[in-house]
Amino acid sequence: MEYNYHNPLSITSQFSFCGLPFRLDTYAGCAIGCRYCFARVRGGNIDSKKLKIANPNIIINKFKNALQKEEKGIISEFIRNRVPLHFGGMSDPFQSIESIYNVSYNVLEYLKTIDYPVIISTKSDLIVSDKYIKLLKDYKSLVIQISLSTLDSFKAKILEPNAPNPNYVLENIQTLYSNEISVTIRWQPYIIGVSDEIDEFIDRIKGIGITHIGFEHLKLPIEKNTDLERKVKQITGRNIYDIYKSQQAQINGREYILPINAKIENIVKLKNAINKTGISLGFADNEFQYLSDFDCCCSGVDMFDGFGGWYKPQISYAIKKSYKSKSELIKIENITNEWNSFGSIDKFVNSKSRLKKNNNPNSMFDYILNRWNDLNSSFNPTKYYNIEYTNELDESGNKIYKFGKNYLDGF
Repeated sequence: MEYNYHNPLSITSQFSFCGLPFRLDTYAGCAIGCRYCFARVRGGNIDSKKLKIANPNIIINKFKNALQKEEKGIISEFIRNRVPLHFGGMSDPFQSIESIYNVSYNVLEYLKTIDYPVIISTKSDLIVSDKYIKLLKDYKSLVIQISLSTLDSFKAKILEPNAPNPNYVLENIQTLYSNEISVTIRWQPYIIGVSDEIDEFIDRIKGIGITHIGFEHLKLPIEKNTDLERKVKQITGRNIYDIYKSQQAQINGREYILPINAKIENIVKLKNAINKTGISLGFADNEFQYLSDFDCCCSGVDMFDGFGGWYKPQISYAIKKSYKSKSELIKIENITNEWNSFGSIDKFVNSKSRLKKNNNPNSMFDYILNRWNDLNSSFNPTKYYNIEYTNELDESGNKIYKFGKNYLDGF
């Protein structure tokens, strides 16, 4: 067997606002074929025969070298500080090829021996087979995130052709829960006109053991080189791009993003729907992240034991700390005392977005500071809901922000 995927461990480009930027993918490409997946649109969805496979021994040795030999580099820094690992950021680690090669199994088997904190994102029902249940059921620092866009079997078959039927997905969640494995739902993406009515969705999932929901509206790719447009039209009778344009969606990078005002209605509905259910809520739409019930962005993993090392020196958490403390002002000092890596992040950043190197390579916090002070950056605090620039600087010359008039009562 040829191991031909050579970059399974990485830091995602979302480190400016995400508490889980440390990514592992054991396979490059995904055969599940979700029509809306950003990785698929950009070449990540391929036939299972063409998938690239990572060498589990290289992944395992990376952890061993970081822990035992104090190997240099930003990945090793993250490992030594037990920053939680998001397993399945670009492809499903339990897609069908896993039943042949067992790469994900072998890696998890090792990570379990050191109780390394892992968040698995998957749709696959392989994870509830006896072999994997036995592996995972007493893994203490583990959370499974099950992804859904709809509970409608007809719609799901069109949009997620190789994923399990949503009815089976709900059964899988119950199986995980009954085996005392922590499990949450990622309702990502929520697609206007396709996804379930919010009240109906919550009614169906509230009794199956779910403790947390992560929620995000579809980020519509600007590329039209897939059949997403045709598939959505098959369901709704409407062109998804026309729908987004009618909502005044704006281009941000390589995606159409719905404006804040177009999302607020759904945000409020969802918040009201889970009231008194005991389910917590996390917002993956960047603008609303700081309104999540827990601190670690949309994931809610900080509610579970073993995940205290999530990545904190990022813009969303700086805002969150001011929001929680009911401070009007938002300052970079909120996160300057949090643990941070000092190694170079440059190679993990798109070449078009890299900062110029000065005397030393750029660290993650160099990028954070740049984006904090650049009002034109899509990561800047003013891009979040209800946040404004004060036109003032702190003692170090960094911009100070504040909350505007909050018209979302109840948060």
